Amino acid sequence: MFDHPLSLPARLAVTLTSLVFVIFAHRVIFRGSRPAGVVLGGAWLVAASFAHVPPLTTTLPKTFAIGFPIALGTAVASLFSPSLRRAFDSIGDSDMRVLLSFRAIYGALLFALAMLGHFPQSFAVTAGVGDLVVGWLGIAMPARLSADGPRWARALVHGVGMADMLMVLFFAVTLVRPWSLAHGNATTGMTLPWLAVPLMFAVNAHGLRNAALPDAVGDGSESPRGVRRALP
Repeated sequence: MFDHPLSLPARLAVTLTSLVFVIFAHRVIFRGSRPAGVVLGGAWLVAASFAHVPPLTTTLPKTFAIGFPIALGTAVASLFSPSLRRAFDSIGDSDMRVLLSFRAIYGALLFALAMLGHFPQSFAVTAGVGDLVVGWLGIAMPARLSADGPRWARALVHGVGMADMLMVLFFAVTLVRPWSLAHGNATTGMTLPWLAVPLMFAVNAHGLRNAALPDAVGDGSESPRGVRRALP
């Protein structure tokens, strides 16, 4: 599978897409914060190294079980940080749609990687279609997806996104990882499970939290919409 002429370009497509995703997320969520840039850039560099440097790739049977929970745990922990809640709640409508569009890109890449033997095809079909639906829904949603938009739109988009994400996480652990180990550690696009998936999980999780608390943003302060309603 690794000797297929399209194997390296396909895996590089995942790595470079993740780099663009991280750069965009750093700009629209963290407003170019240098510490956040160091963390995100360092995480991408580590994941990319394990995806393409053979001595590191060979350690994935052991290191995957370490990197994946740490990355996902960081995404969950962001829900308890007031500053990170404010950062995710400040994402504008157009920026949110671009973030969600990356799901569609990854969905299409899953189809390509499965055809080359880097993922089980059953997983690629299920997860790929789910990612495409989330990406298309985010782009086509007629209502605003920012914090000042209608609650139902955010709940719908991020609810579907989180349902798809939980399905992806379940099959990644129960299907993809055992399949990869049985096929010579075939799944090597580490920037996807170690970086892009946790970051997309965080976007959906914060979106659902924000939708569940339409009159509260971030650490409990009133949203601009709530303030406007309180004015005479």
